[in-house]
Amino acid sequence: MASSHQLKNFDVFLSFRGEDTRRGFVSHLFKALTQRGIQTFIDDNLHRGENISDELLNTIENSSASIIVFSKKYASSSWCLDELAKIMECSKQGILKKVLPVFYQVDPSEVRKQTGDFGNELAGLEKKIEDKTKVQRWRDALSKAASISGWDDKNSCTESELVQKIVEEILNSEIIQMPSNVATMQLVGINSRIEVVTKLLDIKSNDVRMVRITGLGGIGKTTIAKAIYNSFSNHFKAKSFVENVREWSKTERGKIHLQETLLKGISEDKNLSVDTIYEGSTMINKILRLKKVLIILDDVDNADQIETLLGQCEGFAFGSRIILTTRYKSLRVNGKGLSIRDYGVKELDEYEAIELFRKHAFLSNEVPKDYLELEKQAIRYAKGLPLALKVMGRDLCEQTIHEWNDAIDYYKTNLHEDIQKILRRSYEGLTEDEKNIFLDIACFFKGYDMSYNMIKDVLKACGLNPYGIRKLIDKGLIDRYDNYLLMHDLLQQMGMDIVRQEAPQKPGERSRLWCYEEALDVVTENMGSDKIRSLILWSPTSESEEVQIKAQFCKMENLRLLLIRNVRCCNGPLECLPNGLSLLDWREYPFSSWPPNFFPKKLVVLNMPFILLKEPVLKQNLVSVTYVNFSSCNLITKIPDLSMTPNVTKLNLSYCHNLVEIDDSVGRLDKLEAWDLFGCKNLETLPNWLTMKSLTSFNLYGCERIKKFPNILHEMKGVEYLNLKGNYTNKLPPSFGNLIGLKELIISSNSELPGSIYNLQHIERLELNGEIIFPKNVEIDRQPMCASIGCSSKNVFPMLKQLQLVGFYIDLEIQLILNYCCRLSLEELEIYKSKVVTLPESMSRCERLHTLILRGCDELREIRRLPHSIERVVVYCCRSLDLESFFQLLLEIMGLPPNLPPCLGVTSHMLMFPHSSTMLPIGRNPFPLCEYNFEVDRDEYDIPNWFNHRRDGNLISFSIGPEFPTIALCIAFGIRDSYFDLQYYVFVSINGSERSFERTEIEIGTNSGQLCFCCRPQSSLQELFWESC
Repeated sequence: MASSHQLKNFDVFLSFRGEDTRRGFVSHLFKALTQRGIQTFIDDNLHRGENISDELLNTIENSSASIIVFSKKYASSSWCLDELAKIMECSKQGILKKVLPVFYQVDPSEVRKQTGDFGNELAGLEKKIEDKTKVQRWRDALSKAASISGWDDKNSCTESELVQKIVEEILNSEIIQMPSNVATMQLVGINSRIEVVTKLLDIKSNDVRMVRITGLGGIGKTTIAKAIYNSFSNHFKAKSFVENVREWSKTERGKIHLQETLLKGISEDKNLSVDTIYEGSTMINKILRLKKVLIILDDVDNADQIETLLGQCEGFAFGSRIILTTRYKSLRVNGKGLSIRDYGVKELDEYEAIELFRKHAFLSNEVPKDYLELEKQAIRYAKGLPLALKVMGRDLCEQTIHEWNDAIDYYKTNLHEDIQKILRRSYEGLTEDEKNIFLDIACFFKGYDMSYNMIKDVLKACGLNPYGIRKLIDKGLIDRYDNYLLMHDLLQQMGMDIVRQEAPQKPGERSRLWCYEEALDVVTENMGSDKIRSLILWSPTSESEEVQIKAQFCKMENLRLLLIRNVRCCNGPLECLPNGLSLLDWREYPFSSWPPNFFPKKLVVLNMPFILLKEPVLKQNLVSVTYVNFSSCNLITKIPDLSMTPNVTKLNLSYCHNLVEIDDSVGRLDKLEAWDLFGCKNLETLPNWLTMKSLTSFNLYGCERIKKFPNILHEMKGVEYLNLKGNYTNKLPPSFGNLIGLKELIISSNSELPGSIYNLQHIERLELNGEIIFPKNVEIDRQPMCASIGCSSKNVFPMLKQLQLVGFYIDLEIQLILNYCCRLSLEELEIYKSKVVTLPESMSRCERLHTLILRGCDELREIRRLPHSIERVVVYCCRSLDLESFFQLLLEIMGLPPNLPPCLGVTSHMLMFPHSSTMLPIGRNPFPLCEYNFEVDRDEYDIPNWFNHRRDGNLISFSIGPEFPTIALCIAFGIRDSYFDLQYYVFVSINGSERSFERTEIEIGTNSGQLCFCCRPQSSLQELFWESC
């Protein structure tokens, strides 16, 4: 993105009286400034006349700062005084960032008051001037300038010390922080990146600091480092930019060359030569201890290279700054007293990518309409990598639209050699194990919905060390996000190109197959070989394709990863599958049995949904199997003995609609962590006992026919999630309370819960469906009511934050729960389809409750009291609710008076409006901005009369007076033809300053409209507009 900063011709404008200081003090100051790289203007070359020239006035405006050297004769020159007046005017307007007065052989008070010899000089000039207004302008400028903190030569030991102090002050100011050359400033996206690195460097700090700039090859690390060097090199007498460290470090002579390059920058002797690496290191270390340095080492890939140039990174002079550019996030630097910061360079955003691409692809920077779609394709392909955008832009520049089409199609399967050359450097530095892992991710795992831990287990079973994943992350070749692995598309394409080159014309001789057409040919034509390690056969068509598979896998004896999707095998039975498989993912496996000689001892992942097998596991030892998915397999009626698969951690049997029975052995799988039986509607028999030590999640949602929940023989601290929704016939056993680690529990029942339910002291979310009855434990029933968090009264579920009650018909049970179970911890309460008439007043003692949602409570008439903590109330389909009392409650919650008068005053003007429409796609469940947010399904005619400004449409304006008010807003939405969710924004504009007032998502029904209330108190509104006040 181009710079938004105003470019200046000069850093400093020097104002002085020539006859006093030109050949002495000012000449020394000018030399010192320019030697440190500070662009300084001195008016030697301008012709002087009676009046100051426009050229000189423009020069002042095009400078960042000014140094005014006040001397004895300064006030005798109308030229100098006009300069001064212009300087002070520009300072007041913010054109000059800094004005620094220097009092050279003159007392500051004489300048400020125009007295003494200095005042006499001004008085003598004043006699010659008829325009007294001009003289007064001079006097005002002298007074203001002399009042600014500056430098007095009487307080400095020598002139040379004074000069050095002035130069240091200029360097430490912000006037020359950004690059001074136009070329750097015009680099796309550079400014935002420079700003981040600048903050990390913190030049003003006196510590010793190192910044590591990391990122993918071609992402712009070197460009950023050069821009930073241009920005700050003038702050350092000793500085050096050492390029291509990785390449030069391959030989001893190359390392010595790097040392010499560094020494020429940081040493005063520019002709130093180095004979040995040891000699070079000794010389460098001596200088680093004595001088504040700026050193940039570009393209570093290991710690030895840093040691060759910087030793042990200890003993740097205070204020030194070191920058490394590297592809490796894990590059470790240890140095005492060294503060290390990291900056990972991100890809260009969409707008930056468009700008950079157009800069190289179109000479005029104007895109013909016919090229717009092709441009989008090119930018999508590059995925924000600057190198790719530049290379493609240059390649396509001045080409016809047909040549663009051909080139972009070519790019999709063939990485441009200039891009390949840069990206491949990182690959070439990998070990053999790391290369195989990289290629497996590029050609198989990328785009495959598999967690990081699953991939690690599979790679280990393939004979690869999973630590290589960590190394690839450190080297920037892959990334990890939310437990999944990511890889840049261009790196993936590079990996695929590497595999393609193994056998360009013979896919069956390659190590990996992913292209459907090539994989299909290999399988159907029986062209496989023992070189194939992974194979994906996944038809891209909307309808599955018929494929002939019988004995074709017999040749692929080294196949480790097999994924088959969206194909139908129309012959059979299958004769062979490789026994070395670590991953078998075959959706809709069409055969009724496994191949007779299939004994996969290394199999880790068995992903087989929608298969036709009646018995889902193999009848042999599957000790390695860890992840099993037989979801939606309707021929399965029983899960047999799984004691021969002891290492299963994930077992997915969801939607097995005909599953009836599960063997007791499953209840003893000690490594099982997640067990999913969602939607097994005919399941009746679970294991008699659960003793799993590792179980954390157990999902029985929709298992309607379960007769008995298993006994829990011992305390199970690991189970955090249990879902029993939809099963009303199951009575929980007394041992249910042994699930002491539960944090989320969802139950459906029409009977009394066991007394041990109160043992679940870690429950944070509880959903109760049906006419559930809590046991009337005497100890709990006798607990006294209390009104504060500090009360010693016992809470049954002391950590419960979210409570959802569905189909609760008994008021007493609701009161019991709110009074004794969660009063001190509850934050969110939802009540659905309940016959509750009045919410208990004791709710007001739920001191942390901020959200209340009521849906389908047809008999609800009144909400009497709510706690002060409440922020959000939603009421849907509660037709008996007394609106008047409800709206009165809202007034109390928002802290508004019961009878609001009309707003008075005319000082401020306010507009409230959504941007273009009340329905903006801002994503699901946006967080409301207002402190209070309420919804009720009523029409516009039900709007309370205390809203004293009303208007149809999406805009309203009114005066608010000189002070910020509390603003409550009601928005009415009309009836719709069908239920749907919408999101809306509300913006407020006061005196032309606009802010987001509210954003939220609501549900609109078919029976009535929707009233949405939101409120910002005075303090909140004032804070919102604080910047513009």
